[in-house]
Amino acid sequence: MATIGIDCEIILDGTGYFIKPDSYRVKHPRIRKETYRADGSLAYVDLGPGRREWEFTVIARNELLKYDGTSTGVTGETYRTNLHSSYTSNIGTTINFVDPLNTTIAVHFDHYEERVLDLKSQIIAVATGGSLAASYEIRILLIES
Repeated sequence: MATIGIDCEIILDGTGYFIKPDSYRVKHPRIRKETYRADGSLAYVDLGPGRREWEFTVIARNELLKYDGTSTGVTGETYRTNLHSSYTSNIGTTINFVDPLNTTIAVHFDHYEERVLDLKSQIIAVATGGSLAASYEIRILLIES
């Protein structure tokens, strides 16, 4: 079981992940509406805060370390597979997101974008008979349900 502050920084759909520094953002937009009155002046209606949005980049690298300095024992490819599976299998449903403050929030998985860190070395590893040991950075967007 993943534990924030021990072997991860956030938990998404039951799996713990580390976040790239300076990538964690929370947006809490206001719901508002502007309309023109009959006299041409602008009417502004504030309906209050809308749903929160979390945007961050997950580090899915090989050889990640826990906070105590020991290896997580999880490959970058496994982190990527777990995250991608969560994205593709939860269509129209909510998943649990545990933020860095250890608060559980029901969210919708809205956006998934991955970046392979060093494609050349990964191709060479496979071409020489090694296994694919990919490392990724995955940018995601979650919206409060």
